[in-house]
Amino acid sequence: MDKYTMIRKLEGHHHDVVACDFSPDGALLATASYDTRVYVWDPHNGDLLMEFGHLFPSPTPIFAGGANDRWVRAVSFSHDGLHVASLADDKMVRFWRIDEDCPVQVAPLSNGLCCAFSTDGSVLAAGTHDGSVYFWATPRQVPSLQHICRMSIRRVMSTQEVQKLPVPSKILAFLSYRG
Repeated sequence: MDKYTMIRKLEGHHHDVVACDFSPDGALLATASYDTRVYVWDPHNGDLLMEFGHLFPSPTPIFAGGANDRWVRAVSFSHDGLHVASLADDKMVRFWRIDEDCPVQVAPLSNGLCCAFSTDGSVLAAGTHDGSVYFWATPRQVPSLQHICRMSIRRVMSTQEVQKLPVPSKILAFLSYRG
């Protein structure tokens, strides 16, 4: 490990973190936990930006730390960086938009273990305990020009570098996934 250095530790989940995935531009990190939540972080500064709950209302830390039949097992970012898929023990796969609090779609899936979007984002594949892989066709959407520009900028600039840009605060918030 001569060339690898730990640069940050993210803390906030109340149970095991079992999956994580970076957004295509590297500006966001989604983490899945047995505490019934998916968190979306800014990996450059460690800020928690979003929370996707799989149990409503959200459990207390004591309940989240125990067996709850809602353990989130997997998370995956789509190629457009606007959508996240998650699998939980409640026999559901959820499709989220990073700018919405509730899933945009939910589908049944028993015994889900892992999931990944195809490179073009048109399909979500999910593996299960019984050795099967299920596929969902995902809606084809063209991201806004603003989001495409944001992803292009964030591929080459960290949050700290973005914050130094001489642009209005509203644009800085958008480029930092905060607005």
